[in-house]
Amino acid sequence: MESPAGKLFYFSSFAVGSYIVKTLLEQHGTLPLDFFYSTIEVQSQDDAYQYLLYWLTKNQFNENKNRLRASTSLASGRNYWSDSDSDGGECDDLLDTENNADTEWKASLANTRQLIWSPSEGTHYFKYRGRYLGLTREVEERAAMSYSRTEKLRISCLGWDASVLKQLLLEARVEYSQKEKGKTVIYRAGKRPYDNEFYWARSTSRPARALSTVILDHEQKHAFLQDVQQYLHPSTMKWYSDRGIPYRRGYLFHGPPGTGKSSLAFAAAGFLGLNTYILNLNAHQLNEDSLAELFQELPRRCLVLLEDIDTNEMTSRRGGNKKKGKGNNRLSLSALLNTIDGVAAQEGRVLIMTTNHPEDLDPALVRPGRVDYQIEFKLANRDLTLQMFQNLFRDALPSIRSNYQDNEPDATSRTQSEKTDLVLPVSHHEMCRDNQQGSPVVDMKQLAVTFADKIPIDTFSPAEIQGYLLCHRESPVDAVEEAEAWVQKTLDERKQRELDAAKEAEADLEKEKRRKRRKSKKNQKKVDGKDDDGQGDTSEMSSSESGSDGDSDQDKKPNGAC
Repeated sequence: MESPAGKLFYFSSFAVGSYIVKTLLEQHGTLPLDFFYSTIEVQSQDDAYQYLLYWLTKNQFNENKNRLRASTSLASGRNYWSDSDSDGGECDDLLDTENNADTEWKASLANTRQLIWSPSEGTHYFKYRGRYLGLTREVEERAAMSYSRTEKLRISCLGWDASVLKQLLLEARVEYSQKEKGKTVIYRAGKRPYDNEFYWARSTSRPARALSTVILDHEQKHAFLQDVQQYLHPSTMKWYSDRGIPYRRGYLFHGPPGTGKSSLAFAAAGFLGLNTYILNLNAHQLNEDSLAELFQELPRRCLVLLEDIDTNEMTSRRGGNKKKGKGNNRLSLSALLNTIDGVAAQEGRVLIMTTNHPEDLDPALVRPGRVDYQIEFKLANRDLTLQMFQNLFRDALPSIRSNYQDNEPDATSRTQSEKTDLVLPVSHHEMCRDNQQGSPVVDMKQLAVTFADKIPIDTFSPAEIQGYLLCHRESPVDAVEEAEAWVQKTLDERKQRELDAAKEAEADLEKEKRRKRRKSKKNQKKVDGKDDDGQGDTSEMSSSESGSDGDSDQDKKPNGAC
């Protein structure tokens, strides 16, 4: 173990060397720094910044250091992803969460977030693999009118060999990858605060969603996953290249809202281990150059998600009704098509577009070669409703049992027929509120069948049914009992919304008619006014002309005439 005196000597030498190099740098430029130091710089917009900072907070900088930054996220500024949003509170806190579990639970209810200890601004020194390294955290100047800021980290060591720095970054990347194992990382197109350029900003990471939780026809789901897996297989890229086929694959998910289009995309990304990149074509100031740059920055293996593609007027069917106010005039359909499958288009990625109205899309956007596979999502039928009920209550016992028969005075004297009646389907006896209040023995499979029978087919989206079931997640019996009332109430509300929408549309139409009538009258008045002015001028002109003629006649009369 190294003595304190040895450590002091090493740090003193390092500090003196740093001062000498700084002085030489100020006087002679960058050559002395290159000569004495090996340095690696990492910008905060890069994923490597997250790797390194996460590694430092876990291995070097914690509450035992003396110069720390306390925050609830790893990075500064609102444009950067917060590690604490998705790691379940992994980062250290002064609270001993193991000994204060109740306090931690209450804190989470209060919507508080754990503190993360990271190195403060300035230069720090630490030891790694027997060598002392320097770490400088530097905050760059804020852009004008910007609420965010950018940072950079520099790690350095004495000497010409930077291998130890590369090893550190590699270790940080591996450790971070282990932390992200089983999660889906989501990126969104954002704007850098200092130059207003678009880039892929890390949004969050979430646990990979199980494919079994996506309620979709089994054959459809299996065929889609098989197609994607085959496309991503290492041998497929060579197969495409040998035959001169662009190595790209596009999918279109279409159907009513709430039918699981985005859910399947996220579940597939988690299943295949792909990062997800979400792009909104209606983003403010997104132009053709920005779109092309975003696609060029995509990694080879990733999933690109364009949600609600029909809401942008440029993708609408040419000659059809355009949706005013929702389009981005800086983008054209040809620019989007060239970005997706043009000569310079990125290869190796999986493109998924979702829409509620496929009939409104321009045929050029969904032609084969751009969209290779389409999946239609429908409203819930009986089988889907049955699957949803079984999936939501899959952790429940095969039957819901109660102790009420043991509490009955004559429980031991019940006949065999009475005991058998307790396990009959739920429709054969009166259901109680929940297990705690005491309820008959209920077969969960039969309960699911009963629930599915009460939900009309092709009427509700899976999201609507799931929302209802979540309200009764503690009592599947209540979910079945109150299903009919919920169906009727929802249909009545839907009908009322349709009536209100029709009235509003009628009022808007009448308002538009009145506006047109007023405009027509106003234009007519202008025309009439011009006609009146023209006639007045004509009469005056006639009078003037006749007057001048009269004067001429009088002038022609002989003198002395009566």
